[in-house]
Amino acid sequence: MLRRRRLASVALREGVLVVGLYGAWCLIGSVTHAHLAGAEQRGRDLFALEHHLHLPSEVSVQQLVLPHPALAHLVNGYYLYGHLNTIGLLLAWTWWRHRDAYPVLRLQLVALTVVCMAVQLLAVAPPRLLPDLGFVDLAQTYGESVYGGYGTGLEAQLLAMPSLHVGWAALVAWTLWRCGSGPWRHLGVAHLVLMTLVVVASANHWWADGVVAVLLLAVVVATLDRLPRRGSGSLVQASDPARVPASA
Repeated sequence: MLRRRRLASVALREGVLVVGLYGAWCLIGSVTHAHLAGAEQRGRDLFALEHHLHLPSEVSVQQLVLPHPALAHLVNGYYLYGHLNTIGLLLAWTWWRHRDAYPVLRLQLVALTVVCMAVQLLAVAPPRLLPDLGFVDLAQTYGESVYGGYGTGLEAQLLAMPSLHVGWAALVAWTLWRCGSGPWRHLGVAHLVLMTLVVVASANHWWADGVVAVLLLAVVVATLDRLPRRGSGSLVQASDPARVPASA
């Protein structure tokens, strides 16, 4: 009974964490929504910079999906369900199978999200809001948009830089590579690659949004790895109040 209560307590706490991070993201979106000046131009500047660097055009990637409704549905579905659900599964898997790594993962998730949201205070229009450049709002076209119409739907539509979808996918890949073995390690990498292609093909993000998110994750991981140690465990491990023995 005690074990079940502890499990329920942990599940509730981590559910509140993920939902809280999402709520904070929406709050940042409402703040950014009041400062639209320059958002479209910054999106155009990113497009021009990527062209200057000879990166593949996001338009060309999207053109591979547009003629195929079934593929478009898959892209929209992965964008919608492969984000929060995957990070939730990662938290559960790490807590259950790799308890020692769990407090570090949780801190990395919070730190990465907070850093990304701080950068997102500078509004940047995603590709789908710039149809004159050849982009199509794939989800809106098929009635599967999580955001709704611009100006009438979710306000967090200018939080394109950096991409939390790619950032969280990179954290999944990093954690599975460190803690997993065999196919698990490659599954995380596959998820990161697929999510990167999905956010581009759906015109929700620029390539640069994903690159910056991965770089920020690298900074977060390197910074947290340098935290001082206490005894045989790190400070982040010692700070976990609901730590339960892995053999429980």
